[in-house]
Amino acid sequence: MAKRIVKKNKLVKKSRKRVLRTRNAGKWTEAQYFSRIRSALRRTFRFWEPMKEALEKASRPSRSENKRLKKEYQCAHCQNWFKRADVEVDHIIPCGSLNSYEEIVPFLKRLTVEEAGAFQVLCKPCHLIKTKKDRENGQ
Repeated sequence: MAKRIVKKNKLVKKSRKRVLRTRNAGKWTEAQYFSRIRSALRRTFRFWEPMKEALEKASRPSRSENKRLKKEYQCAHCQNWFKRADVEVDHIIPCGSLNSYEEIVPFLKRLTVEEAGAFQVLCKPCHLIKTKKDRENGQ
């Protein structure tokens, strides 16, 4: 499919580079394929016990006026307190990318770290900033 762009009263056709769809009977690209695998692994291990322990360490009874809110969690970077929906458990050492079969085992090892202190609780804005820095550094 090509997009059409209007430029100074002229219609210019802009072509998109085609990516080979080699997976799932020609429906997915390689990137989509490995993205699904990465997502499934992360979803499977989201209740990893060391992650839950890090979350518990960063919690306290809620001091909010909202009586339905039982706990709040402290961000390791900005030190502010948040409700559970506003924080994420982060791997201090990033899991890295998963773009080939050779990267599955190292990714899984980093995803399922057993060591104490391998995880931290970050608010969503701080987590986005850390993730961006990790990607810029090639991790």
